[in-house]
Amino acid sequence: MIEIILNPHGASGHAGMVWKQVEPLFEASGKPYHVHISKGEDDIGMLAGRLSEKPCDLVVVGGDGSFNQAVNGVRNFENIRMGLIPAGSGNDLIRGLGVSHHPSVLAKTVLSGQTVRNLDISEVIYHNRFDETHMESVSKDGLVHHRFVISAGIGFDGQICHDAEYSRYKKLLNRLHLGRLIYITTAVHTIATTKRTKASIITDGRRTDYEKLLLCVVMNEPYEGGGFMFCPDADGSDGILDGCIADHLSQFDFFRIFPYALKGHHLKFRGVVPFTAHDVQIETEEPLWVHTDGETACRSSHITIRHTQKQVRMLI
Repeated sequence: MIEIILNPHGASGHAGMVWKQVEPLFEASGKPYHVHISKGEDDIGMLAGRLSEKPCDLVVVGGDGSFNQAVNGVRNFENIRMGLIPAGSGNDLIRGLGVSHHPSVLAKTVLSGQTVRNLDISEVIYHNRFDETHMESVSKDGLVHHRFVISAGIGFDGQICHDAEYSRYKKLLNRLHLGRLIYITTAVHTIATTKRTKASIITDGRRTDYEKLLLCVVMNEPYEGGGFMFCPDADGSDGILDGCIADHLSQFDFFRIFPYALKGHHLKFRGVVPFTAHDVQIETEEPLWVHTDGETACRSSHITIRHTQKQVRMLI
């Protein structure tokens, strides 16, 4: 059975339009499928949790955030294979996988019923949480664990994701199919107000202190923020986290370096530090916004980012 999760109002109604485009392909295939209508991202996880209790192919029609919520809701990855038909503003997962962005092409790939790849599932563990915009369940260890498949970050990129989500221009740009521009325009505005902070980052047991941290991003896939290659060598199936730290960068440095990140050529600049690790612990002097796959739920001053040692079988 193909179980489809759809938020028809997602991406300013674009998700509903995409489903209308691909639904005839599902009907013509003759394969059994069922559409589950979500009222918003908050209940996507609950739907995914219930559906993953039995073997099925679980397909999300939406953006990276909707897919993230589904991944976080899954209770048994052994039972499921997952697919994504993109309808978001960034679509960084599709971009990172190197597959077609066209919904009809991806629908046909999903309907072929082949396991194309296995994707690493990583997680952010929040040791503290401030200014929560979304409440999340607490695990047995008393901490919140949130999974991701694309990237997680603290500092500037987390601030961008938070500001973009609440930008008054986001819906307009989504309607014009220019959603990725919201990340660029928000970044230009946000750099002027983002505070640099003291931080300690421990990668696989090795500690480094930073005096003016701008951001630390940890990635499974090479793209985030609508197409920026902060970690161009990231591979979502290799079991390794790729990271990028920006420290001691002024506003002038930002405008000089930021365009190079579109092609992953920013790593050559002073103050930009790439790394690889299996476990990353970040402590900052003050709480900063944290994102997972482009979605923010809170600020934190102490997080751990690590692999869960799980993978999800993908239909695309």
